[in-house]
Amino acid sequence: MSKPNKYPKAMIIIHWLTVLLLVFVFARGKMLENLEFNAENMNTFRSHAVPGMVILILTLVRFFIKKRNKDNVPQEIEYYSNGHKMMVKAVNTLIYILLILTPMIGFIMIYKTGASDYDFGGTFPTDANFDETLEVLHRLFVFSLLGMIVLHVVGVLIYKIKKGENLVKRMCVFLK
Repeated sequence: MSKPNKYPKAMIIIHWLTVLLLVFVFARGKMLENLEFNAENMNTFRSHAVPGMVILILTLVRFFIKKRNKDNVPQEIEYYSNGHKMMVKAVNTLIYILLILTPMIGFIMIYKTGASDYDFGGTFPTDANFDETLEVLHRLFVFSLLGMIVLHVVGVLIYKIKKGENLVKRMCVFLK
């Protein structure tokens, strides 16, 4: 049985929806950097946190779709060397790990402030502040994820230049 030329549509949709959500969440996160964490600004923080949790859920769904459809995905690319293969697999694995850990750390940050009770009718804690260690970790994960995404995109472009194969077609519904 021959391998398909494209990933399953569900994976393609989740991939590009995740990309759009990441752009939104990153931009929103930059807006929040100088904003005080209080009841007045809670909706603004939610507008960052909720899409972040959607990214986490989409990533888990995509992971399970990929596992269930392992025979229904395109053939592996032709690697230049074992080092190239290791790098591609490491970048892809790190992207998945960071797409899971980053929103989880963000959720833990908010949970630890006690502000999550506010969503269920409680009062907003007057001393609600983010744990500094978690905040640094969240930021580190965000910028590591951005770095991995840049490596991913550059790798796809270099592959197109070196091999002449457009890998984007595999992850795009409308390209033939």
